[in-house]
Amino acid sequence: MFERADLVWLSQIEDSLPYHALDFGWRGFEPNLTCVDRDGAVTEMDLGEVDFVISRRRECVGRFDGDRYISCPRRAPVTRFAQCAECAEETFIPHQECIFEPKCDGELCDVEFCRREHVLYLAFYDTKVKVGMSSSRRLSKRLIEQGADAFSVIGSYPTRRSARTAEKEISSSMRVPQAFRQEALLKSLAREVDVTGIERRHSSLSESLESRFGLKAEPIQWLDRYPVELPLNSVPHLEETPGRHRGEAVGVKGRWLIYRSSRLNALDLSDVPSRFVGVAVKG
Repeated sequence: MFERADLVWLSQIEDSLPYHALDFGWRGFEPNLTCVDRDGAVTEMDLGEVDFVISRRRECVGRFDGDRYISCPRRAPVTRFAQCAECAEETFIPHQECIFEPKCDGELCDVEFCRREHVLYLAFYDTKVKVGMSSSRRLSKRLIEQGADAFSVIGSYPTRRSARTAEKEISSSMRVPQAFRQEALLKSLAREVDVTGIERRHSSLSESLESRFGLKAEPIQWLDRYPVELPLNSVPHLEETPGRHRGEAVGVKGRWLIYRSSRLNALDLSDVPSRFVGVAVKG
C-alpha cells in the first residue's frame, strides 16, 4: 500500500517528540496550548513561533488534581476525546458522550456539571449564525473558543439536558444550524465583519424566537479582541493536524492558528491536545 513520504517520516520520529499537548484554551483573548515534557514539567507552547511537528499518535492527557498534573496510568490511546474514560471519570464526567447528548439531569450520574444552569445562545460568524448551548459560568470563554464575532443569549435552562433539548427544537423549527464546517467559517476571515448584517439577522431571529418560543433575545455582545488582524488578505487553507508546520505567525482566532508559508494556512489547535509535539516552548 502506498503511503505518503511525509507520513512515513512522521511515523519514524513521533515517538521521540518531547512534549505531550494537554489542553488548548483561552484566558480572556489570550490563547494558550498547555504541554507537559518528558520530566513531567507543565509549560505552554509559544504560538508566536510557528515551527513545530505534531504527531498522528494520540494518548490520553491524564488529569490535574488542583495544580498537580497526573499522567494517565495506562497511557491509553484515544480518538474522539483527549481523555480516556477512566481519567475523565476521575475529574469530570463518567460518560463522555453526555458532553454532546446528556442522558439525565444528574440524577443518574450525580455529576454537578449535568445539574448546572445552561444557556442557549446565537453565535454569529459574520452573518452566518448558529444556535448553541453552554454552561452559564463559561459562556464568554466558550464563544471565544469557537471564534465567534458576536453572540446573543436567548434563554436560560436549569440543566444541561433541558438546554440541549431546547437547542435541538429551535434549530429544527427555525432552520438555524448547530454547527458549521471549519472551511465555511474560515472564508469569513477574509471579509470585513458585516456589523449591520449581523444586527439585522439578530433582530429578525429575535422576533421569531419571541413569537414561536416566548424567548427574549438579549442584546448582541461583540467579540473583537482576538490576537489577529482581520480581514485576512486571502482565505486560509485548513491544514491536517499531524505533520510539520512552519511559517510566519499571523494570529489566532477561535480554534485556528493562522500562519503564512507558501500560502496562508490554518491549524486547528483544538485537535492538538493528546498529540505529541516537537516545538520551542516558553517557560
